[in-house]
Amino acid sequence: MSDNKLVKTVTDAAVLTGLVAAIGWIARKVVKENFTADPSSNAMNYVKFSAALASSIALKQYLEDQKVLPSSM
Repeated sequence: MSDNKLVKTVTDAAVLTGLVAAIGWIARKVVKENFTADPSSNAMNYVKFSAALASSIALKQYLEDQKVLPSSM
């Protein structure tokens, strides 16, 4: 990939956004709740958003460790 920090930041953001969207979609199907509400509207929405973001970061690191995603991404 490129050594450009801006490219790395943008691709990292794109990967994390995709993972958060996928995790939120799966969780919404399992729990049958609305996960797309504004996180600042109440504490539970903030907790759900934070959990989806934390799990996507952990999943990204796991996939990089398992060599599924390139580490430069």
